[in-house]
Amino acid sequence: MEKFIDHCCEKCFNSEEKRCDVFVECCLEGPLCHESEPCKKAREAIVEKYSHSSAFREH
Repeated sequence: MEKFIDHCCEKCFNSEEKRCDVFVECCLEGPLCHESEPCKKAREAIVEKYSHSSAFREH
């Protein structure tokens, strides 16, 4: 996984044909659809890499 929108693993089903309703939340806080410490660590690394602003996670 190198980009924010990349699947974390084969369990991620988000696609053009079947959109995940919580994809953005999953990318920021996930994974939400399955338990996986490696996926969680990978997501955290992506968020850290691209969150250059302190307001990145604020709504």
